[in-house]
Amino acid sequence: MTTTAHRQRIKAIAFDVGLAVFLGLMTSGMTIGADPDHSPPYAAFGLVWVAALALAVRRRWPEVTLAVSMAALATYLLLDYPEGPVYLLPAVAVFFFAFARPIKLVIPVLVGLFLLNVPFHTYALGEIDDVWINATITLVWLAVPAACGRLVYEARRARTREREAERERHRADERVAMAREIHDVVGHSLAVVSMNAGVALHVLEKRPDAPAGVVENLRAIRDTSSRALDDLRSTLAPLRGGSRAELRPTFVLADLSDLIEDVRKGGLRVESEITGDIEALPAGVSGAAYRVVQEALTNVIRHARATSASVVIASGAGTLVIDVKDDGRGGELDPERAGQGITGMMERVQSHGGAFEAGPAPDGGFAVHAELPYGRTGA
Repeated sequence: MTTTAHRQRIKAIAFDVGLAVFLGLMTSGMTIGADPDHSPPYAAFGLVWVAALALAVRRRWPEVTLAVSMAALATYLLLDYPEGPVYLLPAVAVFFFAFARPIKLVIPVLVGLFLLNVPFHTYALGEIDDVWINATITLVWLAVPAACGRLVYEARRARTREREAERERHRADERVAMAREIHDVVGHSLAVVSMNAGVALHVLEKRPDAPAGVVENLRAIRDTSSRALDDLRSTLAPLRGGSRAELRPTFVLADLSDLIEDVRKGGLRVESEITGDIEALPAGVSGAAYRVVQEALTNVIRHARATSASVVIASGAGTLVIDVKDDGRGGELDPERAGQGITGMMERVQSHGGAFEAGPAPDGGFAVHAELPYGRTGA
């Protein structure tokens, strides 16, 4: 337990004990003058304090507080001690019970207390002629504090939801600001990379002795950075004043061949197999699938030390299945070092109601497996 949490717990306990003592003193004081004919015995005050001190545990065990206070009240009345103030403490217990417990538990407990208290007051105390009066008083005595407890609970719950909504709005504003910064910084960098690659390519293409591999690599850099810049602009267009229609994924599975070809130009052998009609997939599912493959291949290039990878995509029976494997070093996935790549893939898949797995493959290397449902529910 942290120091702050420990202090808060100490404060809560001190408050509960202080409240119990205060109510005990107040009820005892009112009990002294409840019957002008004689002073209550010490046992009456003992029962009052039993009911009062039970309130000290009302935060953790509201049922115990309610049961002890009701038992103390019943004993107090059976011994024919002065009525009146003693009813305050069980009413406070009812308030805290209704505040702390769900309504589906509060209602049957209150009904049970009502059914027990009415005959108790009517027959045990010899007030047979006043059954309806007793029933009305008991109903008000139980219902009013219970209703107040639920009102306080709902008001506090509404304030909590409002504070959480405010925090979420603040977090959303921070994400929007961060996305704008990413758009500006990364967009500028990609534009510079594309421009420089284009200039170098223009110069080398005029030289007959230029190495073919260099020309191909520069062309790949130029094309990839240009597409990435277009994708970034389209994805973040709503943050720059664009329309919501621009939120559609820029790349879908139909563009996968270009992505794989770019990876191959970088030196990684990639085998691909696609089955099913990927053109018929919902745009959201197809775009998410493209991003999963893109990020998986990026991780292979950056971390796997692999020489080859395979991409298998199967569409059918309302589910799109994606498998990306490599022949790299593999190894167990460290959750604390998974980074944004694995997390991003998982969140994309889960946002469409799918399943995601990533880890070392049984035959070596690393494997990414994702299943994205689609069909009548769309995406």
